[in-house]
Amino acid sequence: MGKSKLTKSDIVDILCGDGEIIESRASKHQIALVISKFIETLRKEIEKLNNNERIELRGFGTFGIRQRKDRIARNPKTNEHVNVPARKSPYFKAGRYLRSIDNN
Repeated sequence: MGKSKLTKSDIVDILCGDGEIIESRASKHQIALVISKFIETLRKEIEKLNNNERIELRGFGTFGIRQRKDRIARNPKTNEHVNVPARKSPYFKAGRYLRSIDNN
């Protein structure tokens, strides 16, 4: 795979090329619906997370929300100090397998 990005339709094409899915008689449209529903569900669940809660997809990674404290920052252009309010920040931590790919 030489592309720099992988789209939902690319994932559907990859899954349709797998012999197991063809044997189960799932159509390309059905596979696309499942992938879309999975992504939609993941988004909704991430939005519902509170501080220190997470969603773990074993072998892939962990999604979560971190609460960032308010702080004083500096505008590098004007050197003026600016107050940055507290906010929630989403994060993704790669699982062991994804981290090992970079090290091999």
